[in-house]
Amino acid sequence: MRQTELEQIKKFQFFNQENIQDQRANGDPTTPTLNDIGISDGCGIATKLFLSSQSKNLIYVYEANSIQGFFQPHNDQFRVMKCSKDNKDGKLVTFGIDSENNQKSSYVKFWDPNTTDYQNMKPIKVILVNKVGQPLQNFNCFCVAKDLSALAFGLQDGQILIFKAKSQNLLVMEHKDQIIQTDQEPIKSVHLSKNDQNLNLFCTTDSNIICFQNMQNRKKFSIPAGALFDLTAKGNLIGCPKDDTSTIVEYSDTKKEATWNVDGDKIEIRFYKLNYLIMLISPRQDKEQVDQSVQLIIFDLLNNYIAYYKKFEKIQRFIPVGDYLYVITQNNKGERNLLRLTEKENTHKIEIFFKNNYFDVMYRFANNQSTDKTLLAEISRLHGDHLYDQHDFQGAIKQYINTAGILEPSYVIGKFLDVSHVDFLIQYLAALHHEKQADKNHTALLLNCYVKQKQITKLEEFLKESNFDSDLFDIDTAIKECRQLGHIDLALRLAKSRQKNEAYLSILIETNKDQNNKDQNKQDCKSALMYIKDEIQLDEKAQYLKEFGQQLMKAEPEFCLEIIQNLVLLISMVQNLKKRVDTQKGIESISILTTEELKVWRYFNLQDEEIKKVFSITFGKPDEFLHLFVVNNEYLENYLKFLIENCKTLPNEKAIFHRYFEFHLEKYQLYYKEENKLGIRDTQLQTKEQGIMKLLENQENEKKYDKNHLLVLFKMYNFIPGIIFLLKKLQMREELLNFYISLKENDQIINLCSEYGREETNLWIQALKYFAKPENGAENYIQEVLVQVSTLENLSPLLILNILSKNKNVNFKLVKSYFTNKISKDKKQIDEYQKVVKEKMKKAADLRTEYKKLKTQAKVFQSTKCSCCEAILTLPSYHFLCGHSYHEQCIHTERACLLCPSDTQMFFKRKQEFTEASKETKPFKEKLYAAADKFDIICEYLGQGILQNQKAD
Repeated sequence: MRQTELEQIKKFQFFNQENIQDQRANGDPTTPTLNDIGISDGCGIATKLFLSSQSKNLIYVYEANSIQGFFQPHNDQFRVMKCSKDNKDGKLVTFGIDSENNQKSSYVKFWDPNTTDYQNMKPIKVILVNKVGQPLQNFNCFCVAKDLSALAFGLQDGQILIFKAKSQNLLVMEHKDQIIQTDQEPIKSVHLSKNDQNLNLFCTTDSNIICFQNMQNRKKFSIPAGALFDLTAKGNLIGCPKDDTSTIVEYSDTKKEATWNVDGDKIEIRFYKLNYLIMLISPRQDKEQVDQSVQLIIFDLLNNYIAYYKKFEKIQRFIPVGDYLYVITQNNKGERNLLRLTEKENTHKIEIFFKNNYFDVMYRFANNQSTDKTLLAEISRLHGDHLYDQHDFQGAIKQYINTAGILEPSYVIGKFLDVSHVDFLIQYLAALHHEKQADKNHTALLLNCYVKQKQITKLEEFLKESNFDSDLFDIDTAIKECRQLGHIDLALRLAKSRQKNEAYLSILIETNKDQNNKDQNKQDCKSALMYIKDEIQLDEKAQYLKEFGQQLMKAEPEFCLEIIQNLVLLISMVQNLKKRVDTQKGIESISILTTEELKVWRYFNLQDEEIKKVFSITFGKPDEFLHLFVVNNEYLENYLKFLIENCKTLPNEKAIFHRYFEFHLEKYQLYYKEENKLGIRDTQLQTKEQGIMKLLENQENEKKYDKNHLLVLFKMYNFIPGIIFLLKKLQMREELLNFYISLKENDQIINLCSEYGREETNLWIQALKYFAKPENGAENYIQEVLVQVSTLENLSPLLILNILSKNKNVNFKLVKSYFTNKISKDKKQIDEYQKVVKEKMKKAADLRTEYKKLKTQAKVFQSTKCSCCEAILTLPSYHFLCGHSYHEQCIHTERACLLCPSDTQMFFKRKQEFTEASKETKPFKEKLYAAADKFDIICEYLGQGILQNQKAD
């Protein structure tokens, strides 16, 4: 219900007034003007005005500033005239009495307004009302539907006579009539309204307003009625009750819709266009002064302002036609004047609103015109700025709220950042979230404002109403702000409800981690571990353990280790399942699990159906948890021992063993440093050393670690037994020798060289260099080295002499025997070599003589018998240089003797080998690089003729 006092309604002049100069048609002085006719009623269609004169029983047609013609609608008595529509499709409808053959009858006639032959005007349809010869005598009012589907008469006796088309309209189809009886009171007005294809009938009496819905159901409104009523554009009834002419009431077909209080007695009311109500009002009469003037008011019902108002001495008629409103006025002299009112453009209206700061009216007007939201937001912004400048902050914030989603929020927020304006800022930010136009910064600011104003209840209500919906606000920001402002419980509820696991764990673990609240921090960490164990998804448990594990291990090491171990068992379980089950098909149920595997599954409170996706989860590797034990190293041994003893199929197993060795080495180093301080051999150090070596020497573990990696670790922690063991294992003898040298383990040096020095002569050279250095003080080992070196033939005495000459403290007596023996041995060997040379030279000379003889002298073969069959030789026959002869049929090859083939075959075989070897240089190079005496190798190959005709690489 709307109630508005006229004095409070804003008034404007939004209609242009144009005085129309009344003329005589075609300049004919015999044609009438407006002053020549008595106007009783009027209506308009398109560009024509139809003015009726009951006294003259005529209808005048007014167009182009003059009366174009007239016609007589009824020959006896003209009662009323209506226009179905005011556009070119409208029809003129009249009701009156016609006399024919001395019989008077009532008729409704339909006229074509486009006809210009007014003298011969003929109706296009005539409907007889009542019976022939019985005119309708108690007629009181009349109406016609705009689509001409029905017309109705209101009678003095309270009856309503209706003519309704059976289909389409009354012009083209048959019709039926019916009578509706009301309360036996005279019908003051009738109106036909079509709404949702239903034809409704409104009628008014002095007592009631009645609506017949679809001509069948009856509905009464129990308020005094009257005659000043019209239909709105949407088919509602609007007008003034009889006993209260200052009130304008609108009714739908079922209820009262709205009420306006407009002062003054209403003379006439007409609805115009879609939203205008035209009223003729006579002012209230004062006892001392009588005002005979009349006021024309055009009231905009939709936008709630007066669009036009003006006083006239007298208004005879006003006729709405299309976009024009015609007003026929009359002055005190009785002269009539025709005015035409035309509505001004919307841009002009908005300009007037803006100049007068009528922002509320401007917004309502623009909104009713279906204006773009951007313009509406700009109007609200201007209105808000105006109110803000007047310090009406509450009104300003209401206007700024209307700009949500269009205006940049920072524009508004900047105006209300002052502490005294926080309440207004809260209203705006809450509206932004309601319209889903807020970002995380707005959420943070709103939550901050709630807390600063100590409106914790509102804060909780806001979060509860939003149901923690991340579409409404940024949940991460909300959690962050609640946490920073100390509302931990609320932050935890937010994080848990939206499964913000990282935020939830971070709040629990870090809130009370200071030293003054150890007990609470311990309890919080336990809760965090329970959350990881029971609430977090299986594929995310490892992630959060690795992220928060150090803090959890520090506060709750036992529980944290328990969860990690079970998670590792779960990893191992999956590895075993992959070996037992087809990973392509997956697992259908937990029935496949063993008792121990089922125990692990139940530990994490997992649902049975989750087993189906276990192969699709990436769990990580056990060594990825090792960094968690940095803060609590005493539990690292338990974890590593658990891995090695309980998990046989671990991924990345070498990393586990390496860390296990490193853990023991760290302990070993601590004991080693302590021992150096005390200067005594600690039993704990011995125990730890034995433990490491036992683990290292175990044959089952050999494939589970990398020897080179462990060697680096042993060197880092100076674990001597392990270094020696691995160097021997890796056959890194030269490095082992250097290690012994660094430790000055002279006996071990001698033992190593004695064991491997014959194969690797360089070991003796390195050892002799070490013993020969004066600073090492090991001259007494030189003689022992020389004894061993003397048995090696490929070691040059000059090299030995060069090494020993660098130590001035070496007594020549120590090396005399070595060189004496060496020279003696070499002389003896030279003598042997010279003897062999002489023998070889004599044999070579004999072979050359024989070779020359073969090339220069003929060889006589005197054998007469075959050496094979001992028969007399016959031609053809074969003779060999060895003296044997054979029949052709007795010999199998032309190249070798049958009785002495071994020497010949060996010769050819060796020659073939040498020929093939000459094509391959790789074996020669390898043998040359590996040999201590490279000269012997070259001589050997030259002697075999392998290197002849070969190009050097």
